[in-house]
Amino acid sequence: MRAPSGTLHVIDFKTDQIVANIQPQDYWDDIRHWEIKNNIDTLEFKVFDNTEHAATLMQQNLVLKEVRDGRIVPYVINNEVEKDSRDRSVTVHASGAWVQIAKDSYIMPQRIEGKTVNQFMDMALIGTKWKRGKTEYAGFHTMTIDTIIDPLTFLKKIASLFELEIQYRVEVVGSQIVSWYVDMVKKRGRDTGKEVTLEKDLVGVRRIEHSRDVCTALVGFVQGEGDTIITVESINDGLPYITDSDAYQRWNENGKHKFGFYSPETEEQNMTPKRLLTLMKTEFAKRVNTSVVYDVEAAAIGRVFGLSHELINEGDTIRIKDTGFTPKLYLEARVIAGDESFTDPSQDKYVFGDYREITDPNEEMRKLYNRLLGQLTGKANKELLDQLEKLVEENGKTIETIREESKAVKELAEKVQENLKNNTVNIIESKQPPTENLQIGKTIWRDISTGKPGILKVWNGKDWELLIPDVESVKEETLKQVNKDIQLTKEELNKKVEEAQSETNGQFKEVKNSLQEVSQTIKNVQNS
Repeated sequence: MRAPSGTLHVIDFKTDQIVANIQPQDYWDDIRHWEIKNNIDTLEFKVFDNTEHAATLMQQNLVLKEVRDGRIVPYVINNEVEKDSRDRSVTVHASGAWVQIAKDSYIMPQRIEGKTVNQFMDMALIGTKWKRGKTEYAGFHTMTIDTIIDPLTFLKKIASLFELEIQYRVEVVGSQIVSWYVDMVKKRGRDTGKEVTLEKDLVGVRRIEHSRDVCTALVGFVQGEGDTIITVESINDGLPYITDSDAYQRWNENGKHKFGFYSPETEEQNMTPKRLLTLMKTEFAKRVNTSVVYDVEAAAIGRVFGLSHELINEGDTIRIKDTGFTPKLYLEARVIAGDESFTDPSQDKYVFGDYREITDPNEEMRKLYNRLLGQLTGKANKELLDQLEKLVEENGKTIETIREESKAVKELAEKVQENLKNNTVNIIESKQPPTENLQIGKTIWRDISTGKPGILKVWNGKDWELLIPDVESVKEETLKQVNKDIQLTKEELNKKVEEAQSETNGQFKEVKNSLQEVSQTIKNVQNS
């Protein structure tokens, strides 16, 4: 990916024309602060007063900045420009230009039924200079708007409803902005595989554990029509709550449950107890254990030392490693906010969220092996341990073979299905020649313009070629042959699947017997 030039382009807000280009050597103390969650994006920088470009930095003018992912982000100067006589500098404060969408129009209270994200966005952007850009969602949703809202709030509601993230950008041709885009994507950023290490670019990590949201029983409910409340009592033995025995053993006080309450935020109009129970179980899984938060500060060494492969971008998922923790700390985290400086990359700081603790498989394997070795100390010789390791290795290879054969069966089934589709004949009965979805040699027209039984014709790519006037017999014979081919293919596929399943079951049985032999060997050694 090409690195941004660092040039700041100043735009006249009335004409959308570039009126100044500020090079990196002409500004300093620049900080871009961004947050994914609320689409916060601000830019601050200093220039010398009494210069040509300083004169263009007036209220409501725009500043364009190319960011690391290649987007050109527009900022509007909407705060007072600060002048400092001590160093003859001008400090500019600008915010993402999309904040102005809130003033472009209004949305009246209404219920919007079964619309796609594209349809929702088009409704929100009517009357603005912005238009729909990239979208990543295929589906329909319903939204109820209870009060008058502005278009920017509407966009945020749309993103929340479809579980998407918003990003804004402009397109520049020559010296003028030609397009303003709003994108809604599933997830900004990439899974880079980058590993942030304490000794390399991790400044510090704090692991904070708290139990304020822990509960041993969760009560779920949804407001129904009128005064009715939907619960799970009817399908949960008359109880409006669900419990977890492990959480109860750990967190109960004097034998009493700790109750939590949950009402899902959803636009579903036909909520059922069964659906509510599913949502409750998902939520309950988050509340039976303590919450862990990590406060991380990282230096972007890619900017400091010019290593492009080390750059951290908006929304990127990275790995955080700190072997100084006991046990060693391995995290998967996402960059959700940051402060970036083009002129002084040592000032770059990031906030990480969406944490997921990763178990180091090598570390766990060593622990398991050492524990087993400790149990066998003084009772087993080297030959027995070598035999055990060999058996585990062979079992691993057997399981891998089963996986490969299962994959082959699946690919065979998909290929057969594709062949069936490709050999299907489409017969269309009409008085006028068909004009759509024509396939050479496969689209047959039953011409009944002169009455039935009609004349059978096939599409050869240019015109309709006569087949035979006996339509019914040909159609019946064609369908019989197709059905026969389908049945033969189906029988062959079933036979191959049965053979694969039989062989797989035999291999699973061998693995199971081997594992039982290992367990019996360990038991015999321990009892000896």
